[in-house]
Amino acid sequence: MSPVFAAVFFAVVCAAIVQSSTGIGSGLIAAPVLLLIDPKFVPGTVILLGIMVSFLSAIRDIKHIKSSYVVAGLAGRIPAAVFAASLLASFSPTVFQILFACLVVMAVALSLFGPAIRPSVPSVAAAGVASGFMGTLTSVGAPPFAIAMQNMPAQQLRATMNAVLLLGACVSLASLAAFGSFGWPEVLRGLALIPAVVLGFYAARFIIADPRTTPWVRPVVLGLCVLASLALLARAALSTII
Repeated sequence: MSPVFAAVFFAVVCAAIVQSSTGIGSGLIAAPVLLLIDPKFVPGTVILLGIMVSFLSAIRDIKHIKSSYVVAGLAGRIPAAVFAASLLASFSPTVFQILFACLVVMAVALSLFGPAIRPSVPSVAAAGVASGFMGTLTSVGAPPFAIAMQNMPAQQLRATMNAVLLLGACVSLASLAAFGSFGWPEVLRGLALIPAVVLGFYAARFIIADPRTTPWVRPVVLGLCVLASLALLARAALSTII
């Protein structure tokens, strides 16, 4: 195993652990790290990997899914995803990295300082619009849903988040494919990382079962996101100078 693939594998395992145990975090962890390693992983392959772990997690927690919120989230996400995919092809690599890093930092800020919103169908639909745009461009689409649904019971939140992100990510991938930004190369990269997804999903059982680990998950995830995004901004700035 090459050092590069080992780094990618480890990042995906960590992302799958966090996504499966909290309902949020797969894109936040994997996307910035993989974009630093190889921009070809983002957004298509990271979205595909998110679909895999969300599917496993949603099936595990299916009895806790709140279907009305899933429908509302998709209603907002579908048109936003199509619009975002239509924009992606027009961005240069440098512009994309700058936009990506700024959106990820904004997602972290929303996760930390977002208002306490009472869960409702309209608020989840509005979150779907923001998620569709952010998720399709950067593969980080969970924070708007996390804000809209943060006051739900933990099991219901995790299950509903994974369900809506699973279906929403499928819409984003279809939109990217329609505009030529997703194809077999991204699929093959995703298939090579299935063992990492499965390993992370099963490892998450220990986190879910042990409440002592819960307080550490969120700050570690958000801290890594900020560091990776700042590194992306620095690399993009250097590329404009050199």
